[in-house]
Amino acid sequence: MSVLFGITLLFLGVLFLNYVVLSTSKARAYRNLDPSAPVCRDGLATGWTILADLGRDALRNAKEPDDGGWVDASNDEAAALARDGGWGTRLRCALQRHVVPAVKPENKSLDYHLGFLEFQENGEPYALVAGGLGMQDKAIDSAMLGNAMQREMHRRSAPVAEIRPVLSQLDALRDHFASGSHYVLVFIHGWRHDARIGDGNVADLRLYAAHAARFLAQRCPLEPSYCDMKVTALYIGWRGARVDEKGLRAYFGNAIGGFFGDLSAGATLFDRKPVSEAVAPAAISALRTIEGVLTKPGTDGAAHNRMIVFGHSLGGNMLATGLKDDLIKAVRRHRFGETLPNVLGNLVVLINPASEATKWTAIQREVWNRTAFHTDANTGPADVARDQRLFPDDQRPVMVSVTAALAFPAGGLRAGDCAWIGLDLDDGYRMAREKIRRRLANTDTMFASGVDYDWATHDLFPTFKFDFRPAAGYLDRVAARIEGRQPAGESCTAGARAGLVARAETLPIRTLALLAETFPFQNSAPEESHTIGNLDPPRPAAGVLADAYPSAAPFGTTHELLGLHAAGAEAHNPYATLADAAIDCPVANRWLTRARMRRQESFGQFWDSEDLAAPAPGLAGQGRPAAQFLHGQHLTGIAPITRANDPFWNLRAFDNALSRHDGYRLTSFICAMNQLVMDDITQAPTRMERMMIDESGMAARMSAP
Repeated sequence: MSVLFGITLLFLGVLFLNYVVLSTSKARAYRNLDPSAPVCRDGLATGWTILADLGRDALRNAKEPDDGGWVDASNDEAAALARDGGWGTRLRCALQRHVVPAVKPENKSLDYHLGFLEFQENGEPYALVAGGLGMQDKAIDSAMLGNAMQREMHRRSAPVAEIRPVLSQLDALRDHFASGSHYVLVFIHGWRHDARIGDGNVADLRLYAAHAARFLAQRCPLEPSYCDMKVTALYIGWRGARVDEKGLRAYFGNAIGGFFGDLSAGATLFDRKPVSEAVAPAAISALRTIEGVLTKPGTDGAAHNRMIVFGHSLGGNMLATGLKDDLIKAVRRHRFGETLPNVLGNLVVLINPASEATKWTAIQREVWNRTAFHTDANTGPADVARDQRLFPDDQRPVMVSVTAALAFPAGGLRAGDCAWIGLDLDDGYRMAREKIRRRLANTDTMFASGVDYDWATHDLFPTFKFDFRPAAGYLDRVAARIEGRQPAGESCTAGARAGLVARAETLPIRTLALLAETFPFQNSAPEESHTIGNLDPPRPAAGVLADAYPSAAPFGTTHELLGLHAAGAEAHNPYATLADAAIDCPVANRWLTRARMRRQESFGQFWDSEDLAAPAPGLAGQGRPAAQFLHGQHLTGIAPITRANDPFWNLRAFDNALSRHDGYRLTSFICAMNQLVMDDITQAPTRMERMMIDESGMAARMSAP
């Protein structure tokens, strides 16, 4: 009885801390200072170099480990605030311009804009406020709004009917995108983040924006339309941080404050999840408004704009929630053999999405219902061959989900696999076994040093969904490391038998793992309890790993993503160095078309971005992507569950490409994702390009006599 009372008291204590003592402000915008305020207007005119300037100094003394949990010491708003308190006002501007100066005279500085869209918990946007250095914030009233509109009338020499009032962050962004050529990077943050000054996800977006500016500069000599294109990074902010972890660290230090912050925040994942879903309609609506501005043709009859939308963690859930119905409808209305247009911007990318797999499999089922995957009594080979072309060869990806996976092969090893892998026979599978052995050796190394997979979506998310089996697997891996052995079903290495002391030490862990695995009445529906990137299709009962038999439940992960270097071999490029760093993000035109052509004898299935058909003659910039994309799950015994041209990619990423929950900052990963939008990977028009063409045609028809 006393134990139950203690557990109840602890539970209530954590709730009290989270919802009363440590709670963040429920309705507060952090970046809503009117861009027309003098302090913001001056920054937009000249650009701010403060972060890069201070960052170069910080790098000289930085001692952060360069691993999946890397922290960029050169990209810190808190350092600017410590240098000059006025940055507490400047960095609140709803639209900013940042510059990363080049140190070497032969290089060019990088500059980009950074905008913010913030939403309340019910999805309502925030209004802009007037203010400035040493001034109190003031709500914009009718007189102030009228004066601003009068100034804009005179500046543009336009009638008042053509001037829109700027009341919100969205209004300011709409004006910003109304002219010029833009490459727009949207980032929707997730759990434990918001738009506060110093937030790590805002720093991550600045890192992405500076990379994008560098990539565009590299493409300028080959693609003239990119020469005048400016990067704008757009941060979608919402109350993803329920607990004030920064305050805890500030008061109690990183060790104690960080411990209690992690403990308190851990209980808020499913407190924040419904909020992300409530914000989804407003966020999607705002992005569609921006998309509408970007697709308007310019003076030459075309619009040279691109937009890629990233959603991380619960930000990915926001996108999956807000776009699911649109995507289902698009598949149902899709005409056989035609290109499926993008649903938002040029591409939507979910990074480690904390979202139920059902939000992805619902779309997969719509495609599956329209496709013959294998022959049976009612389906002949001609039907299967015909349905390979449901989407054409020049189909681009529409939505990509990428999750840091646990291990190879998907689903683990089964009894008998290791005996077959160890065979030394020339039976047609020798090369396949060698590849499997190499990949398993990499897995062994990963387990020995600690696997950099996304534990938050792999283990924690199902636990909150009352599926404790992934948590049981985690406990088993912990016990295995203590005992000096490889986890069951993940390796063919025969480790030494653990001693009595080690077995006794891990007995409580193994007991808890057994209890978690066999706990009654837990959620046994993996599509409901697992996240999008952690639902792997079950392996068929027949065959060996080198075979490719169809899965009886062909839903879940569809592709793999591997880095081109060994795990840990690629160093991160700090923000302040990006103008001078030795970065190469090659133009990769037609790589997806060439990958599919290379496997045309099997309708493109199992295409590999590292194994391409010959380049087309006379076309420049036919490089490879910065990471290796694989269609299907190679050497797992499973046939691809999607056709080669399918526009929905659910990637299992290895930790040399994407690691941990927030290890998405490698230059190769940033490049590979942006190549999907910057480069003409299939030579097919995108949705935004189609909208531009349609608007141009409509305008021409309306102006015709």
